[in-house]
Amino acid sequence: MNPKITKISSQKRKGRFNVYIDDHYAFPISENVMIKYRVFKGMEVDEKLKHELINADNISKLYSKAIDFLSHQLRTENEVVKKLSNFTEDDSEIETVINQLKGQHLINDQNYADSYVRTEVKKQDKGPANVFFKLKSKSVSEDKIQNAIENFYSDEDTMDNCVVQAKKIFNKHKRDAFKNRIQKTKVNLIKKGYSTDTVISAIDSLSLEPDDEQQENLLEEQGEKFWLRNKKYDNQKRSLKTKQSLYRKGFNIDDINHFIDSKLNNF
Repeated sequence: MNPKITKISSQKRKGRFNVYIDDHYAFPISENVMIKYRVFKGMEVDEKLKHELINADNISKLYSKAIDFLSHQLRTENEVVKKLSNFTEDDSEIETVINQLKGQHLINDQNYADSYVRTEVKKQDKGPANVFFKLKSKSVSEDKIQNAIENFYSDEDTMDNCVVQAKKIFNKHKRDAFKNRIQKTKVNLIKKGYSTDTVISAIDSLSLEPDDEQQENLLEEQGEKFWLRNKKYDNQKRSLKTKQSLYRKGFNIDDINHFIDSKLNNF
């Protein structure tokens, strides 16, 4: 005669129960598993069924963990797998839960990629390459990423967003010489994931021109700073080091020479 369930008591946690076999605590169980297996007091439980119920409960708990993780935002399949691996080392349990979630359309990497790309297009920040590598870092397959980019990140969007970012970056570096402002704008746009061709076209479309008065004032201001910093050197070395510093800042060599000449003539 097989052992029997002699008692089923509620836990403090809603939907969780403790199962006793032959008056001894045997294992915990969820309400869902109880209903699925029609568990009741007096039910005979052999070792095979006991193992099946415990396994089903483990999967039920894992499924609840996954649902809680997914309730806050969209997640990739890989993100869910990593989260569940914190609670079990049994890959088969994780695979079972993942398949359940897929069947219920609660995880879908193509939907995730589509949503991510649409959001980035609206934010007008990252370029297609940056979006691609961000999704790849989340283990979304390359074909799904490419599908999302092709469907939701048009060439027109790319150019519009690149122009928006070019304006922001250029204005951010207003304390730099014009040449350096342009260079920093290009470098930052490429870092954001825009192609070199797109970056050049976007900057060209802005028709940016240096403000001669502003550049002159900036050269004068920074030149004075470097000239003072190098005062411990003789005039020749002082002039050379000041020139080098100003040139690295992106100022025109003729303007730099004019500034240095004015300093030497005042001695």
